[in-house]
Amino acid sequence: MSPILNPLARRTHERHGLPVIRGAFPVLGHLPALASDPLGLDRLAEREIGPLYWTDTGFGRWQLRCLAPESFDLFKNVQTSSDYVGETLPDLFGHSVITLDGKPHRHARAVMGPAFTPGGLSAAKVGSLFADIIERHVHDWIDRGVITTLASTRELVLALILRMLGVPERDLEVWRRDYEDHMLLALGVPIDLPGTPRRRGLDAKARLDARIGALVREARAGSDTTILAQLSRAKDEHGEPLADAELLDNLRLLILAGHETTATVVAWLVAYLAESPALLERLQTEAIAANDVPRTPADLRSFRYAEALFREVLRLQPPVARDARRAVVDLEIAGRRVPAGTIVAIPIELLSRSARTYEDPDSFVPERWLGKTSPPTALELVQFGAGPHFCLGYHVAWMEVVQTVVILARALRSRGVRLALAGAFPRVRHLPLRHPEASSRVRFVRA
Repeated sequence: MSPILNPLARRTHERHGLPVIRGAFPVLGHLPALASDPLGLDRLAEREIGPLYWTDTGFGRWQLRCLAPESFDLFKNVQTSSDYVGETLPDLFGHSVITLDGKPHRHARAVMGPAFTPGGLSAAKVGSLFADIIERHVHDWIDRGVITTLASTRELVLALILRMLGVPERDLEVWRRDYEDHMLLALGVPIDLPGTPRRRGLDAKARLDARIGALVREARAGSDTTILAQLSRAKDEHGEPLADAELLDNLRLLILAGHETTATVVAWLVAYLAESPALLERLQTEAIAANDVPRTPADLRSFRYAEALFREVLRLQPPVARDARRAVVDLEIAGRRVPAGTIVAIPIELLSRSARTYEDPDSFVPERWLGKTSPPTALELVQFGAGPHFCLGYHVAWMEVVQTVVILARALRSRGVRLALAGAFPRVRHLPLRHPEASSRVRFVRA
């Protein structure tokens, strides 16, 4: 697909001394291009005007896209901020780690971080909990005979996240409905009337907060080591816990971010396995050779090919195609002055497909990861961010995806079935995340 550009807007002009890419529409700006093919837009700009260019992201909202490799440094730069996220969608994200910087961000990370380390996950026995849930969902997929990939993986990953937080299995459907209504706040519609997205989102948020608050109170009163219990009782190095409102905001963020992004990665990976029998056969060889599925972060290291599949699908199909930071002061980027207040977009998808970093960057080649003897570099983990805002849920996502593909491979072999695409390989949908089209379907057929 090519980016959708206005054929009547053929000229490049300037804003604050930097070029504005051609093709903007009235009112919508470059939103149609960003929704249809942001990677194509970046590559067009790289050819025509260089590594820095402005986009109108709709309704007069401007972002400067930086295509130079040094854009990655903005993740670690104390002269930039993420606070614009909270200003854009305050009801969705609140005072969570994604919106905070400086001392408040360090405090929240210090309180929450230990629960999401390999040690914290092992203490909470998250791996065994996940494995049992994944096993049930995968066998249900096979029993159905055909699944819509993204809908099925969303259902699975939401169940994993909610069960990790201690939500009883009987209540999952109610939580799922409220979560979907809560996501309506991402539309940013300001009208607050009965039945509108904003009212439905705010009502769902209130119900979720009441349920999460009850779980937190119960966890604090107990002595177990679940993730929720660890978060509910955790304190920073100065003995300060998160305030209740901050804890609620961060737990809602955990459900949001931990669900959508991982579900997208698993959906893409299922499609690749269905498209290529060779990938599935190699995965099955590794999965069957093991005595059991991985149940701890340490176990994951024994599944090198499953991990390579995870890293390659994340590289080629990053669920978040770009991140952004706001310049707090005037900056120099790629030899040009960028004024304070500018929202600078970091093109994660472009960095992930850079020929400077990867050979044959547009092809799905999991073998590129097998020869590595050192941990992934920061640039190889760009999909999880970097610096102070590196994703807290990295180890959770790693576990979820590797466990799912290993369990899927073993179940297919034991049930005597294989995967097949029910139609063409999925196309990309870019908004709100970069994900496979919702209509993508996979069949389970006799091997």
